[in-house]
Amino acid sequence: MLEITDDAPAQTPTAGPASLADAVAANASATVVPTAATPVGPLVIIGSGHAGYGLAEAVRGRDAEREIHVVTADDGGLYSKPALSNAFALGKDAEALLDESALSIERRLNIRVHAFCPVQRIDAEAKRLVTRLGELEYGQLVLATGARPIRIPVEGEAGALLSVNDRGDYAAMRERLDTLGRAARVVIIGDGLIGCEFANDLAQAGHKIEVVGLAERPLSRLLPEAGSAVLREALSAQGVGWHLSSSVASVAAEEVGYRLTLTDGSELAADLIVSAVGLAPNTALASAAGIDCGRGIRVDDHLMTSLPGVYALGDAVEIGGQLLPYLAPINAGLRALAETLAGTPTAVSYPVMPVMVKTPAVPICVVVPSAEVEANWHCTATSDGIEAGAYDAGGRLMGFALVGEAAMAGRSDWVKACGQDQVA
Repeated sequence: MLEITDDAPAQTPTAGPASLADAVAANASATVVPTAATPVGPLVIIGSGHAGYGLAEAVRGRDAEREIHVVTADDGGLYSKPALSNAFALGKDAEALLDESALSIERRLNIRVHAFCPVQRIDAEAKRLVTRLGELEYGQLVLATGARPIRIPVEGEAGALLSVNDRGDYAAMRERLDTLGRAARVVIIGDGLIGCEFANDLAQAGHKIEVVGLAERPLSRLLPEAGSAVLREALSAQGVGWHLSSSVASVAAEEVGYRLTLTDGSELAADLIVSAVGLAPNTALASAAGIDCGRGIRVDDHLMTSLPGVYALGDAVEIGGQLLPYLAPINAGLRALAETLAGTPTAVSYPVMPVMVKTPAVPICVVVPSAEVEANWHCTATSDGIEAGAYDAGGRLMGFALVGEAAMAGRSDWVKACGQDQVA
């Protein structure tokens, strides 16, 4: 899962069909629909996350004999990245987060997993990967390279900022907290989705949480003001403190923990500093191979890059100028791409795809209207939150935000209404 950037250069949030359908339509005139053909040569997937393994499984389900390789820089274990931000509430350590080992996946899917094998470059002309462990030829190549944490510049002990983007990062965070043997003072930099999820999870575990963010309110890019207010109040009730419209200027080590100076001049003490300001797509490998990249790896509505036979899927993808940072569009993409790779060209079709925010203090479901559409929020208070619709000038429902248990009860109706308005 790729978080929308909060304390870094803006990345336009993507929602459901309003933004994605517009993006696909904008791309259609430039898209050349591939013709059906029997795949030749091995399928090689770079990346062992949900996108990479999900695609390998989908392709295997369509072709029992296809030679499939997954190349990854880590141990190749399968786990849910979204689960990193609520693992404390689930009572899971890093090992418990592992769903399946690379060896088990190899046996189950009859594929080859090349673990601890970072790709150094793509030789597109020879259709070959150059890796740390040697060369690997491909017939079709899929880039599922994911995203990396954005690092904000701070003076002093910049290395004290921990970004939790994989199981190794999570293990490091757990170790630091367990070593303290007491409730920790945790400063979370970032007031967006991941920052708020970590704030809820760690506060629920008994730690003292302070959130620092550049925005004036939490989840400002996803929620209307009334929704942000409900979320802030719910997390404050769990002991979360807020330092908004600000960022971290410097970090100094102390005898115990760290002293943070914020850009507004205030200071905070911390035992642990978690940076959750956002993620940036990993495009370096693609760009070096001559593949067209913008904020992400640019693809058409068949997920093909500017190089024939090379596709991209997941957090690194940009389509129609927008990033697709959530599991739902990845799932839609891997199903269509599996058909294309098996010889039946299939364009991706995106349904309404709500984003579920994992904040048990107040459950949230949201479909963000496209940034290209002028939509106004209409909010109604419920017994424990709000429900809000984002409508365009013609009265069409372009998105919605449900905050609280009462509003969540009507989620299916909101999804249905949003979908009907998008195709009207």
